[in-house]
Amino acid sequence: MKRIRLITQVWLISIAIGGSCLIDIAAQQGDQTRGLHVKKIEESRPASIGPIDPNQPRTYRSTNSKALSSELRKSATASEAVVGVTLWRLRAVKAADNDGARILEQKSSRKTEWAGERIEADAQLNEGDRVRLSIESPANGYLYVIDREQYDDGSMGDPYLIFPTTHTRGGNNSVAAGRVIEFPAQEDEPPYFVLTRSRAEHIGESLIMIVAPQPLGGMQPGPEPIRVPSEKLAAWEKDWGGTTERFELEGGGGMPYSNAEKLAGESGSRMLTQSDPLPQTILRVSSKPGSPVLVRVVLRIAK
Repeated sequence: MKRIRLITQVWLISIAIGGSCLIDIAAQQGDQTRGLHVKKIEESRPASIGPIDPNQPRTYRSTNSKALSSELRKSATASEAVVGVTLWRLRAVKAADNDGARILEQKSSRKTEWAGERIEADAQLNEGDRVRLSIESPANGYLYVIDREQYDDGSMGDPYLIFPTTHTRGGNNSVAAGRVIEFPAQEDEPPYFVLTRSRAEHIGESLIMIVAPQPLGGMQPGPEPIRVPSEKLAAWEKDWGGTTERFELEGGGGMPYSNAEKLAGESGSRMLTQSDPLPQTILRVSSKPGSPVLVRVVLRIAK
């Protein structure tokens, strides 16, 4: 893939978007460890058959400054959206690995297994790391992922639409409550991206994710990523983006890609239940009722 230079290999990003919803901050907890109960995400899922694993992380901490977090909470309204993102870094399966699902890569007559582990959204990645993306939305809509290279002088590369493409899911980018979309798909070859520098000053990949209630005009997918006019993206960022507060799942870093998440991603028919793992990263952003939601995650390449 030309611009993204995530040429297939690093993590899995799971995105869960809840428009017009609020989040409950546990007031009894401190600023650095306060809990976050993502009702919109959980309640869109079917009820679980069994109880929630008491050892499974369920609370979040804010990564914003105390001042910004306070201002965002004061301004919270019913027109805000909650977006969940799970980032996974893939690595070779080890003999000691007992838990977690596997990502299979078919190379000619040989199969390679990869294990996925959660990382926080601001983690430093290395050139050559492998990555995947999965999406969960509690509301119906259409997902778009745009990539821009980021350089050390603050400048950005041209924006390219990297999802949807006809190479993955036949170009189908619809999302629905409780269902998971993985990108690349498990059947894609290879089923991951590889993070690669285009030049020495290339320090990251800015992934702009949009969930729109209706398909966006002029964004018809093709077999390869397509260039998005910079002025169009700037207008979208102005209209649909906003000040964002980020939360990270306490104890979630390093958690393995679960069998439940794999099953939900491979067919689209299996839904995550309320007892299954929650997204690793939660982004809270203002959103006008009925408007698309736009958030950003930066894949940082360590020097």
